[in-house]
Amino acid sequence: MIRRVGKYLLWATVMAVFALVGVMAFTRRDHKVELVVTYPQSPPAAIWRLLTDHAAEPRWLPSFGSVVRQPDIGGHEVWTHTSPDKVFRFTVMTVSAIPERRYERLLLRDEQPRNQSWDGRWIYELEPSGRGTRLRITEYGWTDGFPFFIMQRVMANPDAFLKFYVNQMGQVLNDPPAIQVLRSH
Repeated sequence: MIRRVGKYLLWATVMAVFALVGVMAFTRRDHKVELVVTYPQSPPAAIWRLLTDHAAEPRWLPSFGSVVRQPDIGGHEVWTHTSPDKVFRFTVMTVSAIPERRYERLLLRDEQPRNQSWDGRWIYELEPSGRGTRLRITEYGWTDGFPFFIMQRVMANPDAFLKFYVNQMGQVLNDPPAIQVLRSH
C-alpha cells in the first residue's frame, strides 16, 4: 500500500513538473508595465532626488541592503544593487537623464547566472501636476529560468515591485501616491 501511494505521489510530481515546463514554454516571458503615479504634494525636484539618489535607497527601500556606485561606462552612471541577505544582486546603468523630466535605466546582464537571467529597462517621466508631480514609469522586462518565471507569473504580477517602490517613495515624501496601472502583462 505504501509503495503504491509512493508511486502515485512520484507520478503526480513528475506530471506537475511537466505541466509547469509546458506552461513556461507557451507563456510570454516578456512583460511591459506602465504606471501613472500622482504625488499630490511633492514637486518634481523631490521625486527626482529619490529616483536618482541610489546610494540612499537602502535607507528607505528594504529590498536593497546596499547600492554601490561602479565605474562609469561610456560616461553613464552604473550602480550595483544587492539584497540585504547578499543573495541577489544586479547592476543598472543610467542611459539618459534630463533633470526633473526623464530618467532611463538599463539592466546590465554581464554577471547574471544563466539559470537566473532577467532583463529590464525602466523609463521614468515626470511632469508637474498642480502642486505635485505625475510620474509615469514604463518597465520593459523579460524573465528566463525557473525562479524568475515563478516570481513573475505565479507568485506576483509584473507590476508588484513597481507598486511597492512608488508606495515606499510616498512614505519617504509623506505624500501617499495615487497609482493607476495602465498596462501590466
